[in-house]
Amino acid sequence: MEMLAKPMLDDSYTKPEPKRRLWRWVVLVAVCALAILCFYQSKHTQLEKLPLGSKTPYPLDNHCNDAVPAGMQLIQVQYLLRHGARYSTEGEMADIEYIYRLLDNQVPSSWIKPEMVDRNNAMRLSASGIYDTAALATQVYQKYANLLEMRQQPVPAIRFISSEFQRSIATANTFRSTIDPDNHTMPVSVIPLVNDTILAMKHNCMRWNMAKDDAAVDIQSEISRFDSIYGADIKRHVSKKLNIDLLSLDNIQTLYRMCGYDMSLLHQPLHWCSLFDYKTAELLELRGDLTYSRKYGPDGSQINSHLACALFSEIINDIDTALRNTDSAVSVFRFAHAETIMFASNLLGLDQMLGSYTKPVTGNMTYEQILHRGFRTSTLVPFSSNLGLELYMDQNAQPFFRLLLNGCAIRMPGCSKDVCPLGVLRSKLATDIGCIYNTMCQL
Repeated sequence: MEMLAKPMLDDSYTKPEPKRRLWRWVVLVAVCALAILCFYQSKHTQLEKLPLGSKTPYPLDNHCNDAVPAGMQLIQVQYLLRHGARYSTEGEMADIEYIYRLLDNQVPSSWIKPEMVDRNNAMRLSASGIYDTAALATQVYQKYANLLEMRQQPVPAIRFISSEFQRSIATANTFRSTIDPDNHTMPVSVIPLVNDTILAMKHNCMRWNMAKDDAAVDIQSEISRFDSIYGADIKRHVSKKLNIDLLSLDNIQTLYRMCGYDMSLLHQPLHWCSLFDYKTAELLELRGDLTYSRKYGPDGSQINSHLACALFSEIINDIDTALRNTDSAVSVFRFAHAETIMFASNLLGLDQMLGSYTKPVTGNMTYEQILHRGFRTSTLVPFSSNLGLELYMDQNAQPFFRLLLNGCAIRMPGCSKDVCPLGVLRSKLATDIGCIYNTMCQL
């Protein structure tokens, strides 16, 4: 049999050395690993931006151009702050436990977190809440360093006031110790709950409690309307992610809250949050806001727009005291709750400033209206949210103010600039200043 001729190799061919082949594999593996890392980093970043209602983490990376205006002297600051990130309520823990049992074999074991259903943690300030509060306090002190400098004043002109709840008191103490590590200021003043018409006002207003109960039918009606329009798409999206079709919309709302707690307490976007995309999160935030807007917000009873009257009466009194003697003006930091900021927002009409769609929040809003609504809890009351009021004096000794939400200036209607004549604020609050709270809240 004739033997086939052995192919001739080109003289220029050299067999690759083993080390060179190995190096090529190393480079290939490194490139693939980098691509995977970039993918997960991108996914991580996208999920961190999800709107998570009142469980949204505080945006510590807010960068706002809000330097003191030229020709103005900052006299005083007053801040109303929500407590830092806390654990869920006992009722929410029961809902989370149900989800854990239902999905125990459907999700990785790392998603099941016993501390999230430990009743000893219920409503308590978390470690991340303490961290965020300290970071926020540092930002505030850096912003107002000259005004808040302890060592320049024999008696530091700063007060810290809290409602009588552990999460608020712990937030206040963390904030104070960060601003004043040498303990120059007076301890945090706590308002007893039984007398609190300033920070935990809902607990002392029978009229509001009745209005809240009356709103329950309207809330359920709007949620049902929402579910009939958007429910099927939401269930389809989450069921596809979990490969299970047993979840009700209320169950999915619980998953959404669990995502919020994952983000705010654990900075973990890749567990429960991985079940949602941006649109689904937007829709579920609205589903929750249908309750918030009626229970605490501008779409509920008329009393919601006046419940912060005692708070603003105190704020205006502190402004007037500061204007009488600007050299000894006292800055005040008040620590309270999400609903406190919502009640304050109602009185100021913040929802009119925060979105182009300012009609009531309803279950049949279009997606475009949902995106542009003014009342949105992720914007208004994330954990550690804050409403700031800066008092200025111009070169003609005329008083001005600037309003800030979560560190960024917002312009009130009637103001041509962010820094606005104090008279505009007085006019806005005129019918509520000096209110007789107990009379207003009687049935």
